[in-house]
Amino acid sequence: MIVHELALVLDVGCGAGLTAKLIRDRYPNAHVFGIEADPKLARQACEHSTSVFEGPLNDEEIRSQIKDSGPYDLIICADVLEHMLDPAEALNQLTRVMADDGYLITSLPNVRHVSTFWNLGIRGRWPQNDRGIHDATHLHFYARRDIIELCHCAGLELKRERRNLRLLEPSAWTMPAAKVFDFWPFRGFLTFQYLHLWTRRRGDG
Repeated sequence: MIVHELALVLDVGCGAGLTAKLIRDRYPNAHVFGIEADPKLARQACEHSTSVFEGPLNDEEIRSQIKDSGPYDLIICADVLEHMLDPAEALNQLTRVMADDGYLITSLPNVRHVSTFWNLGIRGRWPQNDRGIHDATHLHFYARRDIIELCHCAGLELKRERRNLRLLEPSAWTMPAAKVFDFWPFRGFLTFQYLHLWTRRRGDG
């Protein structure tokens, strides 16, 4: 889902900078900036990034630094929006620092996955896990329509979609079995993660 040419990239919630490393391996001339609130991870990310803004996106100083370094050809929000207090406001801020012909990538878990129905309908409990769809640190939960609405409200237009499939959400080996049933009406229940490529909607800016 990466675009052909990159000059400036912003990785929101960059962690230890592994995405920055992948990008710079493929695009040696790219300048990758990261945002990371965890000081330890931010220090690690510096090894692979042009620069790392240490702090939350809602910090005014961080926003100022991000703006001064942009606009960005690509902004990445990989499994981060669901952890934010106000994802809608975060996207509004990020679209303001996108280049006019820039792209934004979102990666979000799909709460409509069959694992949610299994736990709520059969086991009678809301699952809380260390990672994945039901990560206990998630503040928001999204199905596909919620993702589309969230990004449309930020002035974004969907260009491409990719879905990661699993029959059992924690088990990657169940992907081949999920692909057998990858058609309507099962598709939304077997997708555990949506990846979307967005551009700025024409007329917004």
